[in-house]
Amino acid sequence: MLNSAVNGFAQFPYEVVMVRGKVTYNGQELKRGDKLELSDLSDALNMRGEFARMDFGSGQDFLQLLDASRRKIVVIPAQAANPGRDLMLATRGVKFIRSDFEFQRAFNPGESALVLLTEDTVLCAGLDKYRFSGPVQLVARYDFDGALFESVIGHNDSLFLTRRHLFGGRGSDGEGLQNSFETKDLKLFLVNSDTGQETKLEDEIAPFQLYFLDDILSFFASAQFDGMVMDKEAIFHLLVPRMVSERQIQRTFGIYSSEEASNWLLDKIDQAFEGQ
Repeated sequence: MLNSAVNGFAQFPYEVVMVRGKVTYNGQELKRGDKLELSDLSDALNMRGEFARMDFGSGQDFLQLLDASRRKIVVIPAQAANPGRDLMLATRGVKFIRSDFEFQRAFNPGESALVLLTEDTVLCAGLDKYRFSGPVQLVARYDFDGALFESVIGHNDSLFLTRRHLFGGRGSDGEGLQNSFETKDLKLFLVNSDTGQETKLEDEIAPFQLYFLDDILSFFASAQFDGMVMDKEAIFHLLVPRMVSERQIQRTFGIYSSEEASNWLLDKIDQAFEGQ
């Protein structure tokens, strides 16, 4: 049995019931059936401490643990290691991108992932190098489960940041709406629909990850084992404050206090489970 390296906290028994890819804990690779004594993962500090001791072979790997004593499961995905941020737009409500600089800044999250709390249409008047109007369209390509997919997300100076536009495209493995939380390496291109000429933007805008909050919550809410579902508190502590911050929620929806922002997210988590 593996024991937690987090000292000073009561230990709880967990069992590994699923590993996708490769996940190690304190340097030891985990496999189904392994028993672990960990600090209570429904506590924020404990979750952060235990997560820091895990390493993932790829950005799509995850670990599923069983808390048999409380009949709950805990899913810990590699994606939770990515800090999240928004598009860094100055406007709320109707959103605008008014320059090439703003466009490049919005879609260059660096080591972070773009985490969008809502679906939006962004008006992109004022672009020059990155302009998509007339026959020129903005195209997104991304990897989903090893297959490449492509979607038109911008035309006539309008950028459509919706799940359907971004992650409902055709690909080498068919078509359909994919969960953004399970995609990776999103790249942007400008494509002239008349001539077929394609302009890659990778030199200025590196491949990045983009997740919709609804998809993240759906990923967690859909996880089940023997009739048990995920610990909702554990979901909250996996997301806050690294992937989703109270400040981002406040800024997006005009919410006054961080407590109200936390309650908003807890309500969203509840709604995700109700929708399953």
